[in-house]
Amino acid sequence: MERLPSTELLEEILKNYSNDVEGILGIAICDRNGFIIASESKQENENESDEIIGAISAMLDSLIDRIKVEFGTTDSFFNITSTGDKKFVFSSMGPNSILTTVAEQKTTDIELKVYSEHIASKVELVLEGNVDVSPKIPEIIKALSKTRGGQLPNISGEYSNKIILTGDYSVGKTSLIRRFVENKFERDYISTIGVQISKKTVLLSEKTKMNFIIWDIGGQVQQMAPYRAKFYNGANAAFIVIDRTRAGNLNSIEKWFEDIKKSVKRNIPIIIVGNKSDLADNIVISEDAIKSIAKQFDFHYILTSALTGENVNDAFLYIAYRVVESL
Repeated sequence: MERLPSTELLEEILKNYSNDVEGILGIAICDRNGFIIASESKQENENESDEIIGAISAMLDSLIDRIKVEFGTTDSFFNITSTGDKKFVFSSMGPNSILTTVAEQKTTDIELKVYSEHIASKVELVLEGNVDVSPKIPEIIKALSKTRGGQLPNISGEYSNKIILTGDYSVGKTSLIRRFVENKFERDYISTIGVQISKKTVLLSEKTKMNFIIWDIGGQVQQMAPYRAKFYNGANAAFIVIDRTRAGNLNSIEKWFEDIKKSVKRNIPIIIVGNKSDLADNIVISEDAIKSIAKQFDFHYILTSALTGENVNDAFLYIAYRVVESL
């Protein structure tokens, strides 16, 4: 992947966001004091473009103090405010920035939530100095933004979601879970023998809480074969994790899929997770190769980095929405 300077990378990320979502009028990345770091406008007329960015700036000026009071030093928040014929969306996924989006009323709330949180995460990675952040928006984000007819979850309650993470040894399953659950990464760890279970609770909306019960399945295929049926029992979804730097690891997908099917008789969402995508110089499994095999098995796929955290939350969030959608 070509490494872009941070300013160009931010602009490319915003442009892809703007092109993907119909009805977006303008986007700005601001710091926590409301100062605009980068912006993008769809308006061809320069004066209209300036008006949109000016509207963002004015709206931020009026809301920045309220945001500080309501969210304080909270790293993550999301808010939609409707004014006349426009929606103003404020999203933050870290301490360094607020992503502000201006959209037409026809743009659905779930599109704005899914995309803005994903883009806000990428922005944080760039501002933290990560140079291998992809400006591309994963297909899984596009699929996620179309769930439930464009509406945010309107059910209330607390739900549990058992996810199993499968894949060969040392592909990064434990690191992905640690990044999602604790937002940490450890370079030195011992391969999982058997199974480890983790839990994290995520608020999908003010009324909807999702408890992730995450089963980290050891990658020792032969040794653990007699026990895995018990581990898989009751799973709502599965990740098949591959290491993009390991030649031939793509071939493990069919093996793990067959293993899952033996124990899980009903259809569950399965995602191929191409991990270690930050190691750009060492990647031997291309996105096109992963996309091809995902299409073959009718899976979604996503490229992740447990090291930087890129796309990790998105993978788990997709599963959460799929579970909610089935309720």
